[in-house]
Amino acid sequence: MTPKEWLDSERDYEVGRLLYDHLGDNPRLKQVFGHGPSAYNVEALAWELEKLAKAGVYSDISLTSVVIVNATETLQKALPKGDESGTKADESAAPVESPLLVELRAARRPLYDERTGVHGQLEHLDTDEQRREAAGRILALSRGIDANWNTTRYMVEHGQLPPPPPPPPGLDTLTPVELLKKRNSLRSQVSKLKNRPDRADDLAMVQATLSQVEALLKPTE
Repeated sequence: MTPKEWLDSERDYEVGRLLYDHLGDNPRLKQVFGHGPSAYNVEALAWELEKLAKAGVYSDISLTSVVIVNATETLQKALPKGDESGTKADESAAPVESPLLVELRAARRPLYDERTGVHGQLEHLDTDEQRREAAGRILALSRGIDANWNTTRYMVEHGQLPPPPPPPPGLDTLTPVELLKKRNSLRSQVSKLKNRPDRADDLAMVQATLSQVEALLKPTE
């Protein structure tokens, strides 16, 4: 089975996990996917296999026998564990998904929905200009989805948000008056970009620049 065949199928989680275990290159994600089909794992596994499919990666093994061999192990992992007296494990010990991961997943859904909607409108648009605008919007939404997934992946691997990108150089050459104007402009951009989840990378860059501008202004205020 190939990643594309899995994406076109019913997307059995265990089959997809074994595919990624065989084809993927991230040991940390392999470990995470091995914990079972949580809300994050199901979506992240599909995203990772979609990337492999787009890259033309394929599997040359049959996963049927692998699934059968691993069936007992998988079932044992899914069953609740108890102590030596046979007491059921405390359900409160189950891992809790980070609130930040929940927020990131919630932010992805509107991006996917809008991209699907714009895709569906493409063939019904009347002019080339409208189609160009729609294509640009699809590209922006796709970048937003990728940025969200990159942040999510970093969170899973490192347990924290990624550091913001470095601000552009040259701010230390501005006069205090120019810095004030720059700060006002950046604050306006931040307010607008906070309503554009598809431009998360741009927002992080603007916020990083704003922080540096405010640090430069402190001695003058």
